[in-house]
Amino acid sequence: MRWQDYLWLLLLSGSYLLYFLFNRKRRRRKKPRQWVDRPLTRREQKAWHKLQAGGYRLTEIHPALPVTMTVDGKKKSFVYEGNFIVSRDGESFLVKVIKGEGPLHWPGLRRDLLLDCLFFQTDGIFFYLEAQEKMQEIRFSFQSEPGKKERYLWKAALILLITIGFVFLGRLLKGGIF
Repeated sequence: MRWQDYLWLLLLSGSYLLYFLFNRKRRRRKKPRQWVDRPLTRREQKAWHKLQAGGYRLTEIHPALPVTMTVDGKKKSFVYEGNFIVSRDGESFLVKVIKGEGPLHWPGLRRDLLLDCLFFQTDGIFFYLEAQEKMQEIRFSFQSEPGKKERYLWKAALILLITIGFVFLGRLLKGGIF
């Protein structure tokens, strides 16, 4: 191959590395999950029909993840379960169906919603208030370490430049670039 081919190969692999680093969030739900035998309840079906009319598709019914907690060397296992997960346009949402009027001011519920969002790794939560037949979208944003993505970009660019430098140096030592 010519040295220009190596340069193109390095540029393409560097751009793929950048794409990989910046799009990790969208790839986390690629593996298909197993459908649980239990169907949606009547309350969950009401929420599902509203979301289905909005263009969402059902991804998983009653998602359950096994958890093992160790306290003082003793293991306790349990299954953490949600209502169901829907998705649209590459985003996934856990749906929580709640009886009652307006429980969003309850500190315990806010904590549970945050835990659900982190545990099931969704982009947000649809909160369905059954008494009012009202659907609310809830998203959490976290302040990440400043400049984290920029540091990845600079590291990838630096690696790419160093590699290109080595290629040019190798061509110079072989007897000329052109």
